[in-house]
Amino acid sequence: MTSTVSTARPATVTASFYLWLITVLFGLIGAVLLFTLSGSAEVAGATQVPEGTGTAVFVTAAVIAIVVAVVQLIIVFQMNAGKNWARIVLLVLALLQVVGVVTGGGTASWASWLSLAATVVATVLMFLPSSNPYFGRTTA
Repeated sequence: MTSTVSTARPATVTASFYLWLITVLFGLIGAVLLFTLSGSAEVAGATQVPEGTGTAVFVTAAVIAIVVAVVQLIIVFQMNAGKNWARIVLLVLALLQVVGVVTGGGTASWASWLSLAATVVATVLMFLPSSNPYFGRTTA
C-alpha cells in the first residue's frame, strides 16, 4: 500500500514561490541596468572602475545575469511543482547569494540587500515543517 500526502500546495510554498519570482525580477532588472549603463562608471557600486574597462565587461556580466535569471526561473517553477531537487538547488543558490552580498562589502547596493532579504525568507519558507510534506509526496 502506498501512502500519499495531499497534493495541495501549502501557503508557505506559494509565498516562497512569489518571493523567488521577486528575486529573479531583481536579477533581470540588474541585467537590464548593466546593458543600459554599460561603460558608465555610475553602474551601482562600480565607482572604482579601472580606466580602460570597456563596455564588453558590462555586457558580458549582463548576459550572464540574464542566463542565471532564466535558469533560476525554471528551477523556481520546478520548486513550485513540488520537486525536492529544485528546493535543494535553490538553497545552494541562496547560500551563494548570501556569500556574494555579504562579502561584497560596501559595493552591495540597497537592491542587493533587498533581494537577499527576499531570498532568505523564501528559502526559510521552503523548509518550514508545513512545507516539507509537499516536497516529500509520493505518487501511486
